[in-house]
Parts: sequence; structure tokens; C-alpha cells
Amino acid sequence: MKFKNVVGPLSLENPNVQKIIEIAKELIKNNKIVKVKKLYNIAVRSLGISTGDILEIIQFLNNNKILIDGSKHTRDTILLNLYRKKIYHVIDSLNGATFSYIREKVFTDHSGSAGQLLWHLKMLLKFKYIKKIKVGNYSLFLPLDIEDDFGKLCFFMKDELNRNIIQLFMDYKKIKKPHVYKKINFKRENVNYRLKILMEHQILIYKDESTKEICISQRMKEFLLENFKKDII
Repeated sequence: MKFKNVVGPLSLENPNVQKIIEIAKELIKNNKIVKVKKLYNIAVRSLGISTGDILEIIQFLNNNKILIDGSKHTRDTILLNLYRKKIYHVIDSLNGATFSYIREKVFTDHSGSAGQLLWHLKMLLKFKYIKKIKVGNYSLFLPLDIEDDFGKLCFFMKDELNRNIIQLFMDYKKIKKPHVYKKINFKRENVNYRLKILMEHQILIYKDESTKEICISQRMKEFLLENFKKDII
């Protein structure tokens, strides 16, 4: 994304943007927090650009969470922490993960507490590496670039029963609700509960509500074919 600016397109590639980022990094290097007012004053003294342009650049950096007022980090130093890097990799590689799953994968030797994980997740959220959504009682952490609906679908696909139900609807255009559990060969109450959840999240929908025929959402079907081809064919 670029913004019109008298010193050139306002993007991370802009030399003046990089100069202000370097000033912020120098403050951090000297164990100081990045305060917008101080950053502005140093930039005014050391850079040969107008005060208006400096303000616009700082606002651009702040709006895009490259810099955050009062933080000891910039966006490109966040992943220098090995735990945060591993947390981000788990979330990114799986198209989303829950708090408990992340903790299990990152702190495999039980070396970290729930509080530590929460702190690292807050940092990743603050600098817009990830986002958080609610799925029932779960907090689901997603890569920033994945749509919420698809993040939910990936979450449901991690469960065997959900995956079997979704696979069934990939194989059949429509099925009457009372017949689903017979084809899945699983307890009726469990299947019905999962159907209810999958329909609440618009992964499955009524093709014909009067006959209780259910099908998979076309949008979700296309996403599955594109991203889960090996699992559903």
C-alpha cells in the first residue's frame, strides 16, 4: 500500500521512511523506548525533510504497526525472539492454532508458562503479525492474511469427526440431516452436535430447509479443493 507524499511514495521502501526507522532502532539499541515525540524531535534535527513530512511518515509507521509509541520494539525486531518466532511459525504453518496447541508445540519441555505465551502472543497481535478470533469457547490465533471464515474451516478440519463430516459433504451434493450419522458411522448425538456447529459457522448450509437437506457452502468447497486437496480427494 502506498500513499501520496511530497518526498515520494510513502512505503517501507521510501528512503526517508527507512531513515526514521533507523532512528527508532538506535533508540531501542540504547535501551530506550520509542516515544513519538522524541522520535519526531530527533528526525527534525537530523533529517533534511519538512516537519509535515516527518509527521506523516511517523503516522504511517504507527498506523501500520511498524512502530508503536512506548514500545521497545519495531516490527522487524519482534521475531528476533526465538519463542515468538516459533509461535508465529506454528500459527502461520497451520493456518491458525489455539492457545493450548501453541503452548504444547512451543514449550515442548514445559519451560514456559501460560503467562509467557500470552505475553508473546500479545506482542505478535500488537505488531499485526497475527489476529485473534473466537470459535465457540476457543481463542483461535490466525495469520493476519487469512480470512476469518477460512481460519475457522482450517480449525474444524483438524478434528477427525469434523473432517469426516466435511469429507462426506464433499462427496455428496446434499444429504438429509437425519441420514448423516448413518453414513459417518458415529454416535448420532455427536454427529448432530458437530453438524449444528458447522452450520452455525456457515461451513455447511441448508440446500433445502423444507426437506432438511444439507450441503457444503460453495465458497468453502472451493477453499477446500484449493488447500486440502490431498485430504479430501
